[in-house]
Amino acid sequence: MASDIVFVIALMGVVSAVWGALAIPRLRRRLPKIYLIARSWWFMLAALFGCYAIAKIADRHAELLTSRYPYQWLLIGFFVLIGLRGGYEIKRIWCLPSRARLIHKLQSRGLQPSVTPTSSADHTASATTPHYTHPTGLDGLLSMAFVALIVSLIALQQLTWQREQYGVLLFVLFASQFNDIAQYLCGRLLGHRLFSRGLAPRISPNKSIEGAIFGSMCAALLASLLGVWLTGFEWWLCLLAAYGLAVSGIAGDLLESAFKRQHGIKDTGTMLAGHGGVLDRIDSLLIGVPIFTVLYWLLG
Repeated sequence: MASDIVFVIALMGVVSAVWGALAIPRLRRRLPKIYLIARSWWFMLAALFGCYAIAKIADRHAELLTSRYPYQWLLIGFFVLIGLRGGYEIKRIWCLPSRARLIHKLQSRGLQPSVTPTSSADHTASATTPHYTHPTGLDGLLSMAFVALIVSLIALQQLTWQREQYGVLLFVLFASQFNDIAQYLCGRLLGHRLFSRGLAPRISPNKSIEGAIFGSMCAALLASLLGVWLTGFEWWLCLLAAYGLAVSGIAGDLLESAFKRQHGIKDTGTMLAGHGGVLDRIDSLLIGVPIFTVLYWLLG
């Protein structure tokens, strides 16, 4: 069995086991947020891996398929849906009435402070007349990065399929996601032990320098091992790529945090329980994936 399929099955098994353990009533009462995060991860991975597996099978047996069975386009369709949802979340935040409704929804779920810099102004906007904020340079930068991400994901999928290096796509996606988890854990264990100030206190007060440094190092090491297994690249190349994805993931996370702070919101949505909106989940991919895709295209 191919290494990427083994990885898919193994990761789904681990996430299923974690979700099942957290579903025990006693643990669910003690760790309700962790339970929601595990549940959302299961559904996200099931959707991604389902599209990935069907697309790969279709690609390997293309001679048996006709245009009536466009299974190989499922993965591209998945990325397009992410793009549409993320674009909707950005547009909703620009529109004052819809942003006010989002803030109210977040507050009702305890995900947003009762008083926000923009909430009072937003509530004064007419619910029937759409009033839009004037996009700033930060809004434009985030929008361009998001569009570049979706285009890069589709291009990377096509490149890896053409070169029959299927595991590269999984390596890129999960190198960034490992960084999110490692930063969180290292920040909780080591945060503010070496540095008194945070990484970017005005943008994201909860992020620590220790979490960024040690989290990115741990994520790069873990992801490089995964990369050697999935991609067949040299270990030093996997380590370099994984560390670059980790550092760029921090930059992407801060970019999205600055966007949310500018508009006075904590999450871009409530679609993914425990995670927020789609933009909240893929912010670590915003910068690293487009850069990796360009390099992979030029140097591959």
